Amino acid sequence: MKVGNMVIMLGCFDTKAEDFEYLFTCLKDKNVEVLTLNTGILGTTDQFPVDFEADVVAKAGGSRLSVLRKGNDRGKALEIMGHGAASILGDLVSENKVDAVIGMGGGGGTYMVLAAMQAVPFGIPKLCLSTLATKDLSAKIGNKDIVLMPSIVDVAGLNAISRVLIRQAAGALIGMVNTSDSDEKKSAGSIAMSVFGNTNLCAESCSKLLKEKGYDILAFHAVGSGGETMEALMGEGFFDAVLDLTTTELADHLCGGVCSAGPDRLTAASRMGIPQVVAPGCLDMVNFGPLDTVPEKYKDRQLYSWAPDVTLMRTNAEENKQLGKILADKINASKGPVSVLLPMGGLSKIGAKGEVFYDPEIDDVLFDAIRKHIKSDIDIIEVQNNINTMDFAESAVKALVDLIEKK
Repeated sequence: MKVGNMVIMLGCFDTKAEDFEYLFTCLKDKNVEVLTLNTGILGTTDQFPVDFEADVVAKAGGSRLSVLRKGNDRGKALEIMGHGAASILGDLVSENKVDAVIGMGGGGGTYMVLAAMQAVPFGIPKLCLSTLATKDLSAKIGNKDIVLMPSIVDVAGLNAISRVLIRQAAGALIGMVNTSDSDEKKSAGSIAMSVFGNTNLCAESCSKLLKEKGYDILAFHAVGSGGETMEALMGEGFFDAVLDLTTTELADHLCGGVCSAGPDRLTAASRMGIPQVVAPGCLDMVNFGPLDTVPEKYKDRQLYSWAPDVTLMRTNAEENKQLGKILADKINASKGPVSVLLPMGGLSKIGAKGEVFYDPEIDDVLFDAIRKHIKSDIDIIEVQNNINTMDFAESAVKALVDLIEKK
């Protein structure tokens, strides 16, 4: 590891000082610089240097350590300290002082470590040794590239098992930092692309055409978490352009489906000003789980079993009117070049002529709403075929490449 690389070690040094002292030693044995951050509100340690004490973390989280101690509200304390740790880490990242982050703990400690790591962008190694590593922590990890490592035993004092795993955790982190990117191929640019089972043929064709032009394509499954991750990475400046073929997550957010990516879907590219080509792919459907989980108010709607655990609901005219305005309003905010492609032959595989969701009249409601609300200086390109045709893929790729070249 190169001299000058900085590892951030964070956790509750008040109750777990022995464990963190050993981790600190393991990291120093790897010849790295270590900055330490204490999220424990009950005290500190003199077993190793502490660079950011709990009072500093609490202040960064918007409170005072004395208040947290007197409040006797564990949940609130965890929230404040996690937020404070994230604020400090964010500042260190902006100063280019973070090459890796490592933490460990039980339930509360894990919560604060994962909250803090939200401030660290993609590509900077993040590892958490946790008693909860085998649980579903997806809500706390979000879209971050955090590595969870099971502690097997509680993080509550050194023993024959914890020593091995702490050593391995330190080694794994340094290994990630030292991983060379020298084998990475140079590309013409990095392009994000949204995809779904019902737009997969289009995505495959677009990916092939763009790769032939030298672009690196990163596809995101539009199931909620995929859209959130794509938006987050765009916000971190990871992409040069986006081919947003599958905006179905907007429909799920509107109707309460299981694939909502939240209110910020279709905003990052506009905010960052990167070229984007947007299509209303799969806005003819809302995703639910098994048939018996479809909300009662939708029981009489047109439903289709895509898989035993996936029920699709056809969007209606009123929903398409709203979705057209939502999509247009988000695109109108773009600081960069943008084009909209309308697949006049259907928005999805099952929306093609002869398929179960084929309904050109309802599709036209969506198209009309987009045309009505979109800014006049934004190009709308109508493709007469279904979204999963080569004609549409070629049109989408041409539109995106034109925007990139103009940019």
